[in-house]
Amino acid sequence: MNNIKKQIIFLLFSGISVLLSVACNSTPGLINATVNPPHFEGSFIQEFLVTGWDDNRWNQEMELLKEAGMKYLIYAPSLLTDEKGNTRTTYPSSLSSKEQQNRTLEKCLRSAQKNGIKVFVGLNFNDRWWRVDYDAAWLMEQMEIGNKVADELVALYKEIYPEAMYGWYWVWEVDNLNCTTAETQAILAKALNTNLDHLSKITPDMPFMLSPFMNYRVGDNAEQHKEMWKNVFSQTNFRTGDIFAPQDCVGAGGLNLENLEDWFSQLKEAADSKPELIFWGNIEIFDQRFWISAPLNRVQRQIEIVNKYAKNIICFAYSHYYSPYVVSENYHRSYMQYYKNENVVVENPYKVVEVTMRSTPQGMEITWAKNRDLGSIAGYCIYRDGTLLKKLQITNGNIPTVFADIEGTTESIYEITSYNVLGVESVKVKAIYNQ
Repeated sequence: MNNIKKQIIFLLFSGISVLLSVACNSTPGLINATVNPPHFEGSFIQEFLVTGWDDNRWNQEMELLKEAGMKYLIYAPSLLTDEKGNTRTTYPSSLSSKEQQNRTLEKCLRSAQKNGIKVFVGLNFNDRWWRVDYDAAWLMEQMEIGNKVADELVALYKEIYPEAMYGWYWVWEVDNLNCTTAETQAILAKALNTNLDHLSKITPDMPFMLSPFMNYRVGDNAEQHKEMWKNVFSQTNFRTGDIFAPQDCVGAGGLNLENLEDWFSQLKEAADSKPELIFWGNIEIFDQRFWISAPLNRVQRQIEIVNKYAKNIICFAYSHYYSPYVVSENYHRSYMQYYKNENVVVENPYKVVEVTMRSTPQGMEITWAKNRDLGSIAGYCIYRDGTLLKKLQITNGNIPTVFADIEGTTESIYEITSYNVLGVESVKVKAIYNQ
């Protein structure tokens, strides 16, 4: 997923000011245990997180994923071309300069082979895709590059890591806005077939996965989107076992808990029109308003809804938003309680102390003291004049204690709360103005 680019698309239409006005959940919560709860079978992971990882760090993460019941990992893309035409790869390739290569993909596969994890390897991607200013010829050229990537990866790694190199991931994310005509749907089908036909020749036993996204505010509605995919599927050469895994789009704001079931029921019907396809769900476990982890009670509702229709559930992305190596260990601990059929009980977070504000050239600066004992604190909410302005979470062991508001004034009223992994907040503490 390229969430930065998708954020631009969503913010154009989502009414971000409305989203920001929604306050954090202030009611203490508990997730009751259920028998054999549905859970994540796999997760995405992205290059920027793993660039500096050695084998030991990779093995730590694989063990973490296994502990949480996961057996699939999606690592993509293998080749990325940015908007300036610069190409880099996650493996030694004839398609990129040596200066623009790393070996993160092989480290991933090596660790996955050791730990029994199955990897869907992403092919190529070009950031121009997000501009939607290309023609069919350009898109087909990109698919041919993807075929070359597949050839190189099979030659490099398939024999060495046969179980780990399990499937292919088609990185190009289709939406419900830009493929609404018969012509564009035929082009999409041709692009898919360009890769599918080649992959069927070189790796007939490796399943192929794609994961589109939606935004209910623009483009086709759920029923129209179902018909769009049915038309595309009728023209494509999917093989038995290939996977259609739509994003649930709740984290990015394209869908919500109220309309998620409608969209997924329609998409399941589309997938069922192609008997070869398996329908999975890709759940977003983040909050794109602030690029933080989603509270577990929201994630649980997403899982419950998607599980009604999907054979398997994967997520974007456990290592980025629930790993104790990145965020508060309480996210993973609480998810493990859920996964093990236990009641998820999280203590209410301690209140914030010593909250002050002062005027600076960068705007109003709000500071608070670091709690000696974090307890269940996962992050902090900043309110201005009663409206939620920002959420900052503990990341990589860094505890936020300051926030600058360029639009604030000395007349603004700031209040700070701490929150836990269920989104439960402490009492609000008003900032005292220091002249």
